[in-house]
Amino acid sequence: MKKIGIMMNRFYYISMFVLLATLSLTTSAQKNQSERFTIPNTYDAQALMEYMIAQLPETDFVNGNDYFREMLKVADQKLENVEWRERIKGFIATDLIQMTTTEDPKPILDMYLAASSTDSIRQKVRNAYEESVRQNSALYSGKPAPDFTFTDEKGNILKLTDFRGKLLFIDIWGTWCVPCIEEIPFIEKLQQRYNHCSDVHIMSIACDKKRERWTAFLAKHPTSWHQYLVTPEGDEVLDSTYHVIGIPRFIIVDRQGRFITSDAMRPSSPEFNDYFDKLVKSK
Repeated sequence: MKKIGIMMNRFYYISMFVLLATLSLTTSAQKNQSERFTIPNTYDAQALMEYMIAQLPETDFVNGNDYFREMLKVADQKLENVEWRERIKGFIATDLIQMTTTEDPKPILDMYLAASSTDSIRQKVRNAYEESVRQNSALYSGKPAPDFTFTDEKGNILKLTDFRGKLLFIDIWGTWCVPCIEEIPFIEKLQQRYNHCSDVHIMSIACDKKRERWTAFLAKHPTSWHQYLVTPEGDEVLDSTYHVIGIPRFIIVDRQGRFITSDAMRPSSPEFNDYFDKLVKSK
């Protein structure tokens, strides 16, 4: 499967437009939204979502758990129709659980169960959680990072476990992906910051199908950190096991070969340097 190079929010999917709108609202925009949206006359999940989003506090949400907690409060405070309230809670919980592929969504399930009383909907949300765990638990923090193969610039085949004993920062990218290329200066700074650490390995693994395109790009844009090209077999593992669809995708693996996170923040994020520095110092 070809990786899509797009700017992706970590909470992408709860009817894409709705959730992205939530997380990008400015204070003034939220006030305008609150004035524009009203409760629909008949049950309509998207219309209710838009109304509820407009009622959210004027703040940025750090993660999906915080977002869901506030949405539950809005549902309880603003929706008088009990049936609608129960249905929309289940709708939001299910979508958040389904989109959370790299962390255990049990906090979402627990919050939902504590706030819901309709058995039939509760069971559907439990089923969604069990299916999510079945499909994605291999990517949770603390789990061994599944091995896959890639080649270096000389064509030598390597695999992830060859770097056991090192803290790995892995950049999954493509030479045709504009957002990936925009991260290059920040990865360069990361390499310069930690190039003296023998147990820290900064690595980029390209998903390009044509080796010549990859080598031509590197010849034109040389970098100071380690560059690799995924093999067809490795690409299949990225698709089927790592669920890499959108790139860039950043993965951090500890010195024992376990995930610290299989979907890390970008190096361009203001919080990244402090976050990664703490990982480097922890042994």
